[in-house]
Amino acid sequence: MNARTRRSAGDPCADRRKSSPGLAGAMCLVMALIPHKAMPQQFWEMTQLVDARAGTSLSDIARQLGTGGYELSDGSPVAFSDWYSSSWTDLRLTWVTQVSQNFGVYWGFGTGERGPKYEIEPSLKLGLIVLQPVSRNGMLSLSATTVIGGAFNEGTCTADYGAIGGTQTVNCRLAASVLPPEETLAYLVHEKPADRFELILRYRLSF
Repeated sequence: MNARTRRSAGDPCADRRKSSPGLAGAMCLVMALIPHKAMPQQFWEMTQLVDARAGTSLSDIARQLGTGGYELSDGSPVAFSDWYSSSWTDLRLTWVTQVSQNFGVYWGFGTGERGPKYEIEPSLKLGLIVLQPVSRNGMLSLSATTVIGGAFNEGTCTADYGAIGGTQTVNCRLAASVLPPEETLAYLVHEKPADRFELILRYRLSF
């Protein structure tokens, strides 16, 4: 019993990894890579913001889907912009924390974005960077990052096709097309982040 208690106290993330193996577990992994002596007093001294952006390629997809529209059978106009717009754009922030002279940890998050007929999921970014001097003025760096979550998912509509078709689930943008309602669902947009996996090798020469 005592030995089990000591292991739990030494690894405060053990229970969290079991109960929440996704984003919370990944953040615990980042914390485990950072020396305890740097937390919390020196943590932010060893950390710097390296990327901040509002909107991604997935936000651009929403804007593209928001162009156009059609008229309902009663003549009422439908504008796609009402469905594919949001008062908040996905905000992505990335930091790097120096662990040693030649090694660092990337970490960050995205807030996500939501409109009436689409959603960009919140995301977590994790990665590593290794530096290797190759000459007096040359530095080689290798970085590997991954984005967890952050997918774009388009929603559906429920349309009334009258006595013949009845009420059916349909792709909102194609509800007025000649396609059968069930076939329009194949054209729903589901996309992963463009930077879901990145491996970058850089060489820097200083003069």
